[in-house]
Amino acid sequence: MSTYGSEPSPAGDPYGQAYGRPHGQTYPEQSYGQQPQQSHGQQPQPYGQAYPQQAYGGYGAATGRPGGVVTAAVLGFIWGALGVLVTVGFLIGGAVFGGSSDEADEALPGLGGAFGAAAGIMLFFGALALAWTVVMIWGSVWALTGRSRVLLLVGGSIAIACTGLMFVGGIASVQDEGGGGVVLGLIGLVVSILIVVLLSTAQAAAFFAAGRARTHR
Repeated sequence: MSTYGSEPSPAGDPYGQAYGRPHGQTYPEQSYGQQPQQSHGQQPQPYGQAYPQQAYGGYGAATGRPGGVVTAAVLGFIWGALGVLVTVGFLIGGAVFGGSSDEADEALPGLGGAFGAAAGIMLFFGALALAWTVVMIWGSVWALTGRSRVLLLVGGSIAIACTGLMFVGGIASVQDEGGGGVVLGLIGLVVSILIVVLLSTAQAAAFFAAGRARTHR
């Protein structure tokens, strides 16, 4: 028996809690802003994440280093190791010429000045080689971590200029010294160009852009 002003519970409502519902409504209304119920095992989708992020896009984390970046960094480390040898050679040569200038002047007046000039030139090139070596090694480290590719690009461009001159010089002296200088210059030139090309691809650019986004976030 129902009281005055109340409606009997509709059929199918096992608890009889139909008070205040419109006539014939048997399902609860969904409040504004409430997310629909998920089926069993289905994860809710956060707002604004309807589409998966790209591997290197936006402010998400990059899933891995591109193979081209890793190859360029390895070649940069190889150039850095050769730069260490060249630097040591120039510094030793400069020290030898500088230490022998007095003896050379005693043996032949004026020869000591030539030895001193040669020592200064070798020390100067040794300092340049040391600076380039630091740029290559440091740039390779930064490239592997995704922080920046600028240093390795600069070091690779310098290597292109130096190996290009070496290649041209080898061609000019091929009749007197053979083709060894040409081969070495060509290999060095190809490796230097490869470093710059691998760091200039679209995949590498996306990788470093994601690295900058993580750094400034």
